[in-house]
Amino acid sequence: MKMNLKTIIEDSNRIYGQLSQGIKYLYDELQEITRMDDTQLCLAICQLLRDGRICRSQEDNLIYYLKRI
Repeated sequence: MKMNLKTIIEDSNRIYGQLSQGIKYLYDELQEITRMDDTQLCLAICQLLRDGRICRSQEDNLIYYLKRI
């Protein structure tokens, strides 16, 4: 898949929609739900973090992603 800003934003919106359910997700869980490859998922997460739409949380040495309140 060709990666460009439009694609990254579309992917990030898909992830954000999933996170809008109020659940925190591990990277692997997001990957399973979205069926994105590593590059797509990483770029989409980075876009969301950069925009301040999501945050990371660490519990028991696991990193979760969740919607910023």
